[in-house]
Amino acid sequence: MSQALRKAIIYTSPARSLYVGRVESIFRRTNVVSTLLVSLDDELQLVDGSSRQIHSGTSFLIPAGMDVTINTQGARVAMSFLDDMDADLGRLIPRMKSEVAFGSNRLFTGIEHEQSIIRDAEYLSRERPATEDAFDQFQDWIGQCGASTPCDERIVRTAELIRENYADNISVTELARQVNLSVPRLIQLFKSVTGTPIRRYRLWWRVLATAENLTAGHSLTDAAIAAGFCDYSQFSRVYRELTGGSPSAAKNNTEIRVLKRNGIQAAML
Repeated sequence: MSQALRKAIIYTSPARSLYVGRVESIFRRTNVVSTLLVSLDDELQLVDGSSRQIHSGTSFLIPAGMDVTINTQGARVAMSFLDDMDADLGRLIPRMKSEVAFGSNRLFTGIEHEQSIIRDAEYLSRERPATEDAFDQFQDWIGQCGASTPCDERIVRTAELIRENYADNISVTELARQVNLSVPRLIQLFKSVTGTPIRRYRLWWRVLATAENLTAGHSLTDAAIAAGFCDYSQFSRVYRELTGGSPSAAKNNTEIRVLKRNGIQAAML
């Protein structure tokens, strides 16, 4: 097997992202968007920081905004980063077998058709299909059915403004003006709808933009600065907080595929 195929792979798009591969054995991350986490090997352990209780399982659905510590026990994982308005979360919750208390929050374990998802993730890792095909498979995991609650269009527009201008520090005051809300009301509504604060959401999109910039041949430092980070040091701190890993290790061990509205980019890193 070639070195490229032994690397992890991440497929990214404007709506969702999917990572398949290994992560650090024990990692802590802040969940900016809701995430479906599935082990391709042994059971995972999620540690509840408030009670130190350990929840074991092969698959977890983790809502946005939660801080989680995960012991992968060396397993390969598929991490599906869901849509930021949580429509995917609403579709997936009825397909999870159990709900567990996790601190003051709740998460879900045991997705239906778990073994089928594991086989699909194995295929993505092994065969590296075209990006459109990978996202078609991703959609099958989430499912097409199930009505989602309509989102507040002002929050949808705010998220669009942040994504379209991720490298710019558009003030919350300006964002609020654009959607005709007061600043306190926008801050409250945004976190209520997305599960995450505006600042953290912006940083998440800068991390994704950094990955996209790498496909254009930039160095890690240049890619991060082009995405809006002040310097590599800031990017490294944010990356570890939001993903639980090291950016340099990820760069050396991850293949990046980007799905754009006008085409596909790929990088073998």
